[in-house]
Amino acid sequence: MKHLFYLTFFLFLFYSSTSQAQFLFNFGIDAYKTDNRDPFEFVDKAQFSVEANYFLIRQLALTAGVEYWTAPNRLSFIPGMRLYPIDPIFLRLRPLISDEVDYAAGLGYGRAINNNWRIEVIGDYYFERGNAALRVGVGYRL
Repeated sequence: MKHLFYLTFFLFLFYSSTSQAQFLFNFGIDAYKTDNRDPFEFVDKAQFSVEANYFLIRQLALTAGVEYWTAPNRLSFIPGMRLYPIDPIFLRLRPLISDEVDYAAGLGYGRAINNNWRIEVIGDYYFERGNAALRVGVGYRL
């Protein structure tokens, strides 16, 4: 975790000349999870998330949001970050904080539809549960 902090700090200093404050709001739903044995189980076992991203610089955003799991019935707070090494590809790191804590790392791709709307596809890996998920969603940029 210490190395992640130093990497983030270095990137912040390196790209500080291109600073811009923008928001991106996302809504996503898991299309597939590796722990779903039945292809139609997603109806009973779904995950939804809503996030707000604040861009400190063009390549780095701090995120905060909530994620709801239907089975087990759980609401998690999800702070985190997104790093855009090559736009439109991004990496994201985030803890899921509820009665159980998990950590997720993901790789995503965001395709702009117009100046404000975008479609995103994200692959996440959950470290504590040892499973992966494919998420689809939309974003709205202010």
